[in-house]
Amino acid sequence: MKAALIGTQYSGKTLVFEAMTGLESGRKEENIGTIKVPDERIDHLKGVFKPKKTTYAEFVISDFTLPQDSQSVISSKVKNLIQKADILLIVLRNFNSELSSEPADTVNEYKKIRDEIILGDYLVVEKRLEKEEKEKKNTPDIPVLKKLKKILEEFKFPKEDDFTAEELKNVVNYSFLSLKKLIVIVNQEEGKNDVDQELVKMINEDALTFFSVSAKLENELVKIPVEERQTFLEEFGLNESASIRLIKHIYKQLGFISFLTMGEDEVRAWPIKNGITAVQAAGKIHSDIEKGFIRAEVISFDDFSKYNSEAECKKAGRFRLEGKEYQVKDGDIISFRFNV
Repeated sequence: MKAALIGTQYSGKTLVFEAMTGLESGRKEENIGTIKVPDERIDHLKGVFKPKKTTYAEFVISDFTLPQDSQSVISSKVKNLIQKADILLIVLRNFNSELSSEPADTVNEYKKIRDEIILGDYLVVEKRLEKEEKEKKNTPDIPVLKKLKKILEEFKFPKEDDFTAEELKNVVNYSFLSLKKLIVIVNQEEGKNDVDQELVKMINEDALTFFSVSAKLENELVKIPVEERQTFLEEFGLNESASIRLIKHIYKQLGFISFLTMGEDEVRAWPIKNGITAVQAAGKIHSDIEKGFIRAEVISFDDFSKYNSEAECKKAGRFRLEGKEYQVKDGDIISFRFNV
């Protein structure tokens, strides 16, 4: 799972990176950080079991320090690098920067990035279809590319339901940016949450989500001792930091949920794609468990948090035995029985 930050110069995306990862950006072309996904369920189980080890779900985030090309917002090298990402985070500047004489203009910034992504993909599609006109091979990607071309010609982002999973498989090697998950981050001045309504309208029309974040404030928060952060947040009328809300949202947008395992040795969140079966989830722990799968012993986290022990859940009839085809739910606490 990989996320990548993109944005215009002085958008503050590096500050966003530092706020989300707690790392200081270096001078590398690509700064990479691993983000642990906050999970109150893991925190609860940790309090119950006092395990030797606690493991949260994770994903990787990248920030690029390469300069913009003179004719583009996103340099050609960055475009190549972000093709590996599963989700793109578009950072827009909504504050006056000491480094730039240009006033903040989130609408124009969004248009530039949006149009550049769409045009870049359109040119790739057009080139491939021109080649097909000469070769007449009619490979499986061609019908999908024709469908995508019609959408991009209207300068629109493809919607999530525009393509089937099978269609997307046929064009996966192109790594189209317009087909990736996209989230807009509006980087604000401290204490401000207002977002230009024209921008909100454009984002809604593109069927995207956006987050209002003060990267400067979030960076200050990261430097405060954990036990003092809640008091700091309450001064701004917040229950949790914008970074935490954003991290949780990115994880969800990536299409992931977590099943949980618990015990005195380790409490752990296992990231899985939403919709996978119990036997597939077993394979995330170890291939031998998948091969020798017998059954899954399941307790929902809500039930466990009510009774706080496996034995009490059994007494209350909240302990279930599920087979291979059971579709794992977010927050399921699972123990797998297997034979090898």
